[in-house]
Amino acid sequence: MRRIAWMFLVVLGSVVVMYAQNSTQKKMTLTGTVCQSSCVTRVGNSVATCDPNCTDKSGDAVLVDEQGNVLTIANQQICSSHMGKHVKMTALPTGTEDARAYQIMEVVDLY
Repeated sequence: MRRIAWMFLVVLGSVVVMYAQNSTQKKMTLTGTVCQSSCVTRVGNSVATCDPNCTDKSGDAVLVDEQGNVLTIANQQICSSHMGKHVKMTALPTGTEDARAYQIMEVVDLY
């Protein structure tokens, strides 16, 4: 009986630890344009935009957000059907702040 009680406590403790790790990752809602990295142009010194006339298919998919920042997308395949479209994404940040990418969970076209 004691052995079963200890096993139950170990399993319960493991579940609590795993839940705590998952809750530290905050889902984010991002809006912007999905673009090939080779089609991103800079306006002025810092604001990035996606060139709608670009036909270059090389480079990775990135999100150019509404503030003009270029955000790296970790799972490229989810964005392949949304290239050049203004979207709203649900994502989890991955990596460090210096090399941050976003794991996309959901993509919805806005218009």
